[in-house]
Amino acid sequence: MIELATKAENYAAEKTNEVMVKAIAQAYADGYHDGYKDRGEEILVDLRDNKTEYVDLGLPSGTLWAKDYETDDNDKTIYLPYHTAEEYQLPTEEQWNELLEICRWKGEYSSSGLSFYGVTCIGPNGNSIYLRSKGYVQDKEILRVPSYRGGHIYFWISDNGDTNEKNAIHVSAGTKRIPEKEIANFFSGYKLPIRIVRSKNEGQRT
Repeated sequence: MIELATKAENYAAEKTNEVMVKAIAQAYADGYHDGYKDRGEEILVDLRDNKTEYVDLGLPSGTLWAKDYETDDNDKTIYLPYHTAEEYQLPTEEQWNELLEICRWKGEYSSSGLSFYGVTCIGPNGNSIYLRSKGYVQDKEILRVPSYRGGHIYFWISDNGDTNEKNAIHVSAGTKRIPEKEIANFFSGYKLPIRIVRSKNEGQRT
């Protein structure tokens, strides 16, 4: 009976060790995968400034672009005239040109190709931002939003000129599913969406 009890104790100890080893191994694996997932999310969305999320596209300048347009408390896109919008950290013409030169662009169209919904801008590190067709507001009416043969992207960029015509980004459907991108002059009283930037290198707004 003593020998049987000893064997039982040894068996129990072996099984306990086996269970513990498996549990520890599983815990390690789970922790590794969770850490990897967190790291991936950290890369995609680099920083948060209040409710604004910024994406690191891997640009040489270290500029981080907002993940989306600025929104109100109900998460609706806000449209502002230039002299209000300039209180935000608007991108400069140089920062916009860097996107054109460094990134790759992909347009989103309806199946017929007649309606233009927006473009995805893909940075050299594989991260991306989506510029959605939101139109602009003229006398309380939203114009040029996606519809049959419609959809245009607009947002203000920084303009130090002293006229009532201010620079804005304009992206349209273009031809053969290749979006056309330009800097256009807009009357400062029209209301456009806001896309902001900040500096990764400085860790604060540029």
